[in-house]
Amino acid sequence: MFKAGNILHGCFDLGPNGKKNKFAIILYNDSVECIITTFATSQPRSSVSNPVHGKNPQEGEPMSYVFKSNVSIGTKPLDNSEFSFKKDTTVVPDYGISESTISVFNASVDNLEVICKLYDKEYSNLIYTLYRCKKTKKKYKQIFERILQETEST
Repeated sequence: MFKAGNILHGCFDLGPNGKKNKFAIILYNDSVECIITTFATSQPRSSVSNPVHGKNPQEGEPMSYVFKSNVSIGTKPLDNSEFSFKKDTTVVPDYGISESTISVFNASVDNLEVICKLYDKEYSNLIYTLYRCKKTKKKYKQIFERILQETEST
């Protein structure tokens, strides 16, 4: 369930904001207990007026990664059919990236399920975009850099 590149869906406890159905993407799993996840949002947070699929903006410093609606980004684990979001869905470095243990993460969500395994290229592009974003915290950039180096060597 907690493999890097998996998209999870569940009802997350957001503290004072109550519980809400959200998508979370596993960005990293250290194979011991630490995971890094990010929430994805369908709110218009791409930083450009006409976002494209992938890095936004297309030129210059990236500020977000957009999964355009109805674009296949991976496969559903139950039947290996293609998965796409129904709405444009954005990942930004200043919203929702967090580090926790699997047990703490599990305690904050109900009805958690894996809904997609990102294609390798999609996952790499997402990690690269977050690595290049100025607003990504340095501790995450270092981890993303290692992921990219490992990806290049395979």
